[in-house]
Amino acid sequence: MRPRAFLLAPVPAPACGLFLPHFGHFALQTALPPATSSRYAESSRIGPMRTGATMAALFTTPKRNDTTAGTHVAEPDVRRRIGLAHGSWRRVTRRIVSGAVCALTVSSLLMPSVSLAAEWVKVGGNKYNTAASDEAGTWSWDGADDLKLNNYNGGEIQAAGKLNVNYSGTNIVTAEWIESINVSHGTNENAELNIQGDEGGTLSVTSTEDAILSTGNINIDGAGSVNATSTGFDAINAGGDLAIKGSGNVNATGASDGIRANGNITIDDSGAVTARATKDKGIGADKNLTIKGGGTVEASSEKDAAVEAKGSLAATNASLNVNGVEYGVYAHKGITLDHANVTVRASKGRYGGANALFTYQDDIVVKNGSTVDAFAEGEVSAAFSTRNDRPNEKGGHIYISDSVVKAIARYVENGDGPIPYSENQDGETRREPQGENIGIIAQTSEGVTPAVISIIRSKVTAEGDTAAIFARAMSADGKTIGTIKIENAAIQTPEGGKVIDYRKLRDGIYEAGQAIGTGDATVDSLYIKAVAKSTTIAPPEVAKPDDPKPDETKPAESKPAESKQNPKPEGSKPTKAVAASTTKAKTTGVLAATGDTSGAAIVATVLAGTAAIAAGTMAS
Repeated sequence: MRPRAFLLAPVPAPACGLFLPHFGHFALQTALPPATSSRYAESSRIGPMRTGATMAALFTTPKRNDTTAGTHVAEPDVRRRIGLAHGSWRRVTRRIVSGAVCALTVSSLLMPSVSLAAEWVKVGGNKYNTAASDEAGTWSWDGADDLKLNNYNGGEIQAAGKLNVNYSGTNIVTAEWIESINVSHGTNENAELNIQGDEGGTLSVTSTEDAILSTGNINIDGAGSVNATSTGFDAINAGGDLAIKGSGNVNATGASDGIRANGNITIDDSGAVTARATKDKGIGADKNLTIKGGGTVEASSEKDAAVEAKGSLAATNASLNVNGVEYGVYAHKGITLDHANVTVRASKGRYGGANALFTYQDDIVVKNGSTVDAFAEGEVSAAFSTRNDRPNEKGGHIYISDSVVKAIARYVENGDGPIPYSENQDGETRREPQGENIGIIAQTSEGVTPAVISIIRSKVTAEGDTAAIFARAMSADGKTIGTIKIENAAIQTPEGGKVIDYRKLRDGIYEAGQAIGTGDATVDSLYIKAVAKSTTIAPPEVAKPDDPKPDETKPAESKPAESKQNPKPEGSKPTKAVAASTTKAKTTGVLAATGDTSGAAIVATVLAGTAAIAAGTMAS
């Protein structure tokens, strides 16, 4: 997307003589894509008004020339007093009037501008300032904020202020070297574009520039279908927030971004939203990305991340399918998947790296019956990855509870990949230079809460050419240790698998953490056989016997065999079977950060309901 600037007309100074800028609008509004691209720049906005003037002096009443106790002051004669009184009250009246005008001006300036209606519209290149329509009845504007399209087939649509586009039938908007639908800030109203269609209606918008653009907010609602295609820039671009609601479908294909916004993006749609990009992001939000509503969201990019949010990503009760380059999903401030069905693919970028699910300054949380299938392929790759090296930022933790997760990182997809370790003539194991590929990794540096990977009542299959699961904390003194915590689940593979300790001094910095592996020794390299390259962690099955017949005793519930990996829990209830992996590290970590209180019955339901999906993904 290319930079744009929108300048507003200056506002005359109020009568009180103070210059107060009009804060109902932005003096400079820019619509820029995310700053991750070298072409991007952050948008600048003017902050709140600050004036050094005070209104108190405007309402000061002149004092009488009274006789003060203990002193004698000569009073003027009556005529003089009358003249003073008349003159003083005229000055007071002028001050009151002037003060009232300034107060009203200040209050109106401090209030946000309200979008009431479009100030003008352009349809097919023709500008209208009053209500208008065509003879065929394919479009009509009421002179305010409503523009109706009914089987419209024509040129660009533009407006200043607020515009509601209501479509029915089959509508086609085509433009070259100009946006197909563009709403900009007006003189008195901020830009706002609302698009709504009936079931069965379609709105197809194509341009060499942005297909759909608003310098303010964009809201797409209804049961119809919106198809936006840009052969040069973004398909849908909001200078403010973007919301997609209802039960309709949205298809956005852009040469730059598919769907993007300078603010938040909220998809609360029970239909399908598809965003495809060639050069940049499939979906890009400068703030938070929220997906909910039970629908399906698909995002892809041929040369960049499929989904990027400079804030957080939260997917709740929805399906998300993404395929990107270098990153599948990159959320700067955390990823939360709550009862979501997510498939993520990431192929290597130009520097050889690939991360399927990645957050830099926060945590990855998967909970409440989510099903996640993440795959990354690159010289340095991870399916789940969180990293934090900022002392004042939280993050660097992965919490998985009551869910099914598959996380695979490969050097070469469907290939043998590099040799992850080798032995010299003396039998010493040494690292090979090719690749670092880890299924699930959490990493922190000194000054932040140590890296934690927590798995509770969940089935997790993790594979990596270097390591399956790894938590690492780096510090100068070696006292900070990354940990893996497994609760109400057991390591099923590899045989004899457990949580093993890792410790290494590299360039004066200690790396201390844990991995899944075998043996009792503390390891100093991931490129050895003791570190598992593949692991399966799962809760024990919860038996659900048939209801007993009358006068028949209910059969006892099956329990897992007691072993080193499945010790008999103390105080366990007879209706639940609990197993925990026993390791040198404590496995009593509770998912306090998520506030999750789901029981074992939830994961049993999840495993049963996602059995077919899990079986299919395991075979893939």
